[in-house]
Amino acid sequence: MKTIAQSSQTVLILEKQNFKFSAAHFLIFDQHTAERLHGHNYRVKVEIHFSARSEINEKGYFIDFNVFKKIIKKTVDAWDEMVLLPQNHQDMKFFTQGPSLEVRFRDRFYVFPVNEVVLLPLTNTSVEQMSALLGEILLKEFLTYGISAVQVTVEETNGQGAKSTQYAKTTGDVPSEPLLVRAHE
Repeated sequence: MKTIAQSSQTVLILEKQNFKFSAAHFLIFDQHTAERLHGHNYRVKVEIHFSARSEINEKGYFIDFNVFKKIIKKTVDAWDEMVLLPQNHQDMKFFTQGPSLEVRFRDRFYVFPVNEVVLLPLTNTSVEQMSALLGEILLKEFLTYGISAVQVTVEETNGQGAKSTQYAKTTGDVPSEPLLVRAHE
C-alpha cells in the first residue's frame, strides 16, 4: 500500500477598503504607441500563504492580521497621489532640475514636482508589472513571519487587474537592492 504524503497550506486574505492608491501613469504599447497620461483609483488585494500545520500558534491562528495590514497600507500609501513612471523603459529619460523632474518619453516632455513622482524599477506601469513589484516588496517584508508565498492583485478598475505570486526562496535569500525608488531620492 502506498503512503501519500500530505501537506496543507492556509491562505490569509486581506482586501481592505483602504488598500488603494490613486495614481497617474501611462501604458506603453510598442515602439510607436502609448496611452496619454491619466489616472486610476487602484485597489490591492493580498493573499499570504503559509504552512497550516507548522505555523499556526497554540492559540489557533498564524498572526494578528494587523501586523500585515500595517505593512500593506504603508506600502500602497507610498504610491498614493503620485505619478508612477517606468524607470527601466529604454525610451524614458529623467533629469532632475532643482525641485523638478523633467521626463522625456519619445516626443513627449513633462515636468513634475520631484516629490510627486515614483520611479518604479519596471519597463511599464501595467497592472501586471505593478502587482509583481508589490509582491516582491511585500514578500521581503513578510519573510520574517515564515510565509511561503504572497499573491498580490492590483485592479485599475473594478474587475480589471492582474495577480502575481511571489514565492519565498528556500535558501532565505532576499534581494538586497531597493525595490521602490522615489524620484527625489
